[in-house]
Amino acid sequence: SKRRPLHPQYNQVYALILTWEFHDLRTASYTAPAAVDYISLEDETKRLRQTLEGYGYTVIESLIPMHRSAESLKAKINKFCRHAADDTLLMVYYHGHGSLDDENELVFSSHEHPANPEWSQAAAAELYAALLVSDVYSTHGRKEKHQQLIKKYERYRPVAEVKWEDIRPIVLGAPCDVLLVLDCCAAGAANLHHANWQPPPATERFTKHLFAACGFESSTSDDMTAAMCDILDEWVPGHGLLPDPMGPNGNGVVNGGGGAVTGKLGTPLTLASPPAGSPFITTKRLHQIMEDRLQKNSAGSQPIFKQLLPHDPEQHITLPNLLDRGAAGRRGRSRGYFVA
Repeated sequence: SKRRPLHPQYNQVYALILTWEFHDLRTASYTAPAAVDYISLEDETKRLRQTLEGYGYTVIESLIPMHRSAESLKAKINKFCRHAADDTLLMVYYHGHGSLDDENELVFSSHEHPANPEWSQAAAAELYAALLVSDVYSTHGRKEKHQQLIKKYERYRPVAEVKWEDIRPIVLGAPCDVLLVLDCCAAGAANLHHANWQPPPATERFTKHLFAACGFESSTSDDMTAAMCDILDEWVPGHGLLPDPMGPNGNGVVNGGGGAVTGKLGTPLTLASPPAGSPFITTKRLHQIMEDRLQKNSAGSQPIFKQLLPHDPEQHITLPNLLDRGAAGRRGRSRGYFVA
């Protein structure tokens, strides 16, 4: 088989999770009670943070403000990139709205104005009725209800936006390896090549990978973050096993090198990593597992994986478990290598 270049395991991983200060994603429906399996964006972000911190990563959460959004985000990413080093991986994780402008450039946005007439009519009627009540502020209960109505109607406020081209030079120009994860519609547009931009010469040797929830002309069903957390939570460093109820033969039986291997709940496990004994998984392999799982679950969108830089040859980015006591590459020990 073709041998790829050796790639070191990182001694430090920093993750920047970006969401908007105001958003309309994963919010409870205004006209119907919340579903039993309802998970807010805040809860999903919390789980993502816990998953990454469980790997020993340093996680930073940041809310993109509604005013001077581009300037603020550029400053935050510039500050985040100060952690760059040869043995450090930076992860930039965006969860929000995405779309294409007239020039097919990716644009990140805070929210969308409600298009559901039922929602709009109910919100306007309830808000107007509250405003007609002369003693709306006479009791704490009514004041609180009034503030809740204002918050719901806030979805009609001006939409804040940040263009990918505004932050691309910072993210792709970082002097270290970078994993960019975009859980938004049109996320694949971050892979579109623009002749008017080239990476700084000193950063050409570093690898930049893209996880996109969908292609540049596609929408996402908002399930990529949960799938990634599921897989990373199931990952078993050291022998590279992941639960697979069906197994490679579709019968739920897996040979783990000495008989069937089972997980915590007796779930069969299957190989899903680089060579056995490796304390990390490559981003490309993680994408393959995510794609397979989402297809089995009939998800509405499928994530894509692209190497943004360098254009050639193919390079690895690994996700090491820095808290794994048995990993040769943990902090304070020599870094590990593998050939895929």
